[in-house]
Order: sequence, then C-alpha cells, then structure tokens
Amino acid sequence: MPTFAAIDIGSNSCRLKIAKVVAHQLRTLHEDREVTRLGGSVFASGLVSPEAMAATLRALKRFQRAVQSHGVDQIRVVATSAMRDARNAAAFHAWVKAETGWNMEIISGLEEARLIHRGVMLEPRTHGRCLLIDLGGGSCEITLSDRKRIVETVSLPLGAVRLTEEFLHEVDPPVPEDLARMKHFIRRELGRAGKRFGALPRVPVIATSGTAAALVQASAVVTKPGGRPVKRPKRVETIAETRALRRLATKLPKMTNQERSKLPGVGPRRAEIIVAGAEVYAELLEHLGLTGFHYSDLGLRDGVLAQMLAEQDARTSAHQQFERDRWESVLATCKRYGVDPRTAEPVRAHAAQLFRDLQSMHSLPVEYRQWLEVNYAARSAA
Repeated sequence: MPTFAAIDIGSNSCRLKIAKVVAHQLRTLHEDREVTRLGGSVFASGLVSPEAMAATLRALKRFQRAVQSHGVDQIRVVATSAMRDARNAAAFHAWVKAETGWNMEIISGLEEARLIHRGVMLEPRTHGRCLLIDLGGGSCEITLSDRKRIVETVSLPLGAVRLTEEFLHEVDPPVPEDLARMKHFIRRELGRAGKRFGALPRVPVIATSGTAAALVQASAVVTKPGGRPVKRPKRVETIAETRALRRLATKLPKMTNQERSKLPGVGPRRAEIIVAGAEVYAELLEHLGLTGFHYSDLGLRDGVLAQMLAEQDARTSAHQQFERDRWESVLATCKRYGVDPRTAEPVRAHAAQLFRDLQSMHSLPVEYRQWLEVNYAARSAA
C-alpha cells in the first residue's frame, strides 16, 4: 500500500503528516511541526527574510529525513498566505527545490479553504450543516458546509501573525490606540464577509489550527470581574464558548508576553500572536451570532492527504466524494452561463460512449473521458 506525505508551509509554522493507505483509508504514521514565523517579515516588508527562509529550510530538512525513513511514495508540499504575498517567493521556491528536491506549490486562499474543508470533513460531526474557521498566521478561511459540500467560502487577511506585525508589534503590552486600529480593521473585514454568510446562530462551528487549540485551553479558566478563576467542566477541552473568548480577548492585551505564555496551551511563541488571534475569534463569533466553537486537530495537511488518496484509489469514499464535487462544480458552471442540461446531456452521453468504444485504439486515461464529456456538453449549448 502506498505511503503519502503532506507538508504545509504556513505563515507561522510548518507541519508534516505522513500516512499509509490501509484498506483504502489513511492511517497516520508520523506528524511533526515547527514554528518558523515565515510570514513575520513578509507582512512587515513584503519580503521573506533570509533568517525566516533558513529557519523554514531547517524544518523542511528534518521533515525530509522523516519522509525518507518512512519510505514515502508521494509527497505534496503546499505554501499559503506568506508565500502568496512575498515578492521574493520565487527565490524561496528555488531554494527549497535546490535543498530538498521538492516542488513547493503556492495555493490560493480559496484552494486552501477547499483543502481544509476536505480534511475537516473526516470529522464525524460534519454530516449536516456547519461552519469551519481556520485562523492561521497570514489568513483566516471561513467556510459554510452543508452535508460535506461547500456552500460559501472566503479567505480574509486576518491571520494572527499578519495582524500582530501590522498593528501590535511595537509595544508589549499593546497600547489602546494600536488595539483600536486592529479591532477596526477586523470588524471591517468581517463586515464584508458577513454579508455572504448572514446570521448563523444554530450552526455548529469547527475551528482548526494552533490558535484555536490555544484558545480552547486558555479559555478553560475564565476570570470573573472579582478576580477569582472559575474552573470549567472537562468537556471544554475541545470547546470554547464565545462569552469566555470575549473575556479572554479583553484580558490578554493587559498582560505581557511573559504573562500570556504561562496561560494553559499558549507558550512563549504563541503568546506573541495570541492577542490578535483571540480578538478575531471573539469578533467573528459575535458578528455571526454564534455561541462558540469545537476544536478539531484536522486541517490543511489532512485535506492534502485526502486529495492524494482520492486521486490514487478509485474505491475510496474520498474519491467518490471528489468526483461528486467535481461534477457538481461543472453543473454549477453550466447553470451560471445558461447551459440547458436537457440539451447538453445527450451530447455528453454520446461523447462518453464514443470514448469507450474507441478505448482500444486511443488508450487514453479515464480522466480524458471526463474532460471530453464536459467539453462537448459546453459546446452543445454554445
């Protein structure tokens, strides 16, 4: 059975996940993570600094040793917000290629959201309608899903590293004026996105990434105005409530990095960016009228692995879902441009039949048949 590896080069950290295909499903063999803060210099100057490049390369070389030791058959390396913004992304891409032999793929915000959605859909609680939030270092992807299909998605420039570099990096703790500017920016971006989602008071929310994990643990102890911490039930180990997050978001800016680092789940590196992350989550949940979120440790790398499995193994449920999603996107495009399915369907079916009848002559891969179907269906209504 093949073994796959997915590497996520994010704006705050790099992540590796290696999984083996067993009985048409993925079984995790190895995971690794390193905070490299690749986006810090990008969001400040527009360029990846040599120091950030070197730190990321060190992490990638460690990942490479793990990939080699597990005998990985196929690897996919994706980069997100920092690389989308960096003016010297091509130079870093060349360095990664020269040092590791890997091709680093810079994906769009919408592709990032799609892959995160694919990964989180492995959660059992995602059968119905739910909202996914992934707040990374450079961007925040928000996706409304219904029965494992994307209804609406948006990528916003609200990453914790980006906001910290743009608004809060000068003084510790941050001054009220800088906080006010950051809050105004967050509300403006969420106001634009909120029109696409509307009010979602009863929709379950699933949050991913390190910031969400830290907020779950930090908000498990909520301080009342009197000053005494309130211990909450164990169930909140994977749940963060909006009211607790707002209290936490109000308290964090009054603390120093050293004080924040002592909070459960935060640590010294996360303490530097948790103020921005907490404010985004509190504002987002309040803006959409949501009561809180469930944390999931699934994310982008899981979506990449699921995509790799779907493309390799036609007998998996992931492949079947992938094909349904792809064909539904074709139908949605036809509808958008006024293609009548009643006119297009006979032409599509005839093209598919010709492909099958002539298979012994052309010996083309099966995906060519799908492209042929789409092409002739579109031409029939042109």
